[in-house]
Amino acid sequence: MTAAVLIPCGVRLRSDFNLIAPGRDKASDGWIGDTAHQQETSDHNPDETGSVPIHDADKVNEVHAIDVDDDLRQADLTMEDVVQFLLARCRSGEERRLRYIIFNRRIWEASNGWRQRTYTGASPHTEHAHFSFSYETALEADTRPWLEGLMDMALTAAEIDDIADRVLIKFRNSLDDLSDSERNRLTAVVDAKLAPRFAALGSAVAALGAKQTDPAALAAAVAKAVVASLPEDRDDVTVEELTESLKLILRGGVEA
Repeated sequence: MTAAVLIPCGVRLRSDFNLIAPGRDKASDGWIGDTAHQQETSDHNPDETGSVPIHDADKVNEVHAIDVDDDLRQADLTMEDVVQFLLARCRSGEERRLRYIIFNRRIWEASNGWRQRTYTGASPHTEHAHFSFSYETALEADTRPWLEGLMDMALTAAEIDDIADRVLIKFRNSLDDLSDSERNRLTAVVDAKLAPRFAALGSAVAALGAKQTDPAALAAAVAKAVVASLPEDRDDVTVEELTESLKLILRGGVEA
């Protein structure tokens, strides 16, 4: 029997981690099972010579899991971000190559609809995340990018400020048909509540996570936070209308 190899889709996920976090810590990385794993059934064991939960259709001696160190050494990216990104794709059906993920005392499984459960295994998996892959031949061999789009919606502080400025301008423009005194009063209230760092937008982004793969969800959350912070007599600004405007702003479709 030939030496064990990691399945191609696993190799690709590991490579994608190296791409998005080139300086990451690899101290807790792993793929092939150690002595402890060899004494139990594990996806870290080679599927032709070790104890595994499933046997695939080929005779290649393959491993179907990797561990990736928790410390990505990125100021704007955490393992939690990556795990949640992958879970969102799994839940939507866009990603089918994973069987389960374990990280920070939690486990999510395809067989359980990717719902979160408390993980009570010997290792809490706080130092690394565990990814177990499918044993289906086509999925094993699928080397499409795993993390494409993860960084596309990363919002920096400067970008948050830019979006805030655009929204503030839209609010100010919406006051043009009011009297000077009323416009000035409401402008002052809006500016006081939303400028200079647009706290409502910032808190909404923080609540959702800076890596947001769904612009529509981000727009809706921000609109709700913004409307909630407006004066009570600004009932002409609705969550629905502001959501649509923010969708355009987030896509770069509205000029300030």
